[in-house]
Amino acid sequence: LLCERKPVQGHAAVAHDDEDILHAANQARHAAHLQLMEEALHNNAKERARRFLLIDTDQPADKVHAEVKRRSLSLFEPRPEWNHATNALCIVGRRETNRHLFLDRRAFLNSYDYRIDPEGASLLGILRAVVPVCGGINLEYYFSRVDNYRLGAGSKLPHNVVGLIGVANGMDGDLRPGLPQQMVNIHDPLRLMMIVEQRPEVVLRVIQQHEGTYEWFRNGWVHLAVIDPVTRTAWRFEAGQFHLYQPLTPQVERRQLADISIHSREETLPVFIIH
Repeated sequence: LLCERKPVQGHAAVAHDDEDILHAANQARHAAHLQLMEEALHNNAKERARRFLLIDTDQPADKVHAEVKRRSLSLFEPRPEWNHATNALCIVGRRETNRHLFLDRRAFLNSYDYRIDPEGASLLGILRAVVPVCGGINLEYYFSRVDNYRLGAGSKLPHNVVGLIGVANGMDGDLRPGLPQQMVNIHDPLRLMMIVEQRPEVVLRVIQQHEGTYEWFRNGWVHLAVIDPVTRTAWRFEAGQFHLYQPLTPQVERRQLADISIHSREETLPVFIIH
């Protein structure tokens, strides 16, 4: 059975192939999985919908999901979806280390278990993929937000598609290099923070093995921090070395995800522990 997550503008969908070949026992299991996936899609839509002005997030999650779908198909909606706006960090580590954290949809998550890769043999392959992809997305939003007229695409209202390779203003404008204003106005222009759960000496050796990956960190296009899985200390990469980092706040606030104030606020929220 093949399962494919298909992101559609404004929401996400899950498609399944070859469901008819399942025997009775697996069909029952699959039906349970379908219900879980549907609930996840509803909750995902409700969590991200608080950044939309015209959606009532006090409704049940399935109602909000339906509103998000309708919004994505509206030709009159200048902001059908925020996409990667507000992205700020990427975590490479075990899901159990951040499952309890509310990250406000600002983090890319990449599974990695240091226990089965103690010397970082698999880590370079992960970083070679995740650094340019997530770093490139982050910089696209960063520059488009810093100077939207010169480095972004300006307002999308006068845009015309040119040869399926880009957009231009009107009939004879120059190709616009970045993202339109309507996609980035809630984005904070921060360079991506990459956080890896592994020993700092291992991560340093790994990133120095590949110049293309290492220059992202050496030149400061992407910030790098490491959480030592044994000592639980944080280390910040700077000037070619890792330095011990002391967090500014000794404790993180604890809140319930069902807190109505979370779903009714449109601004960026701080990290907190879910309980």
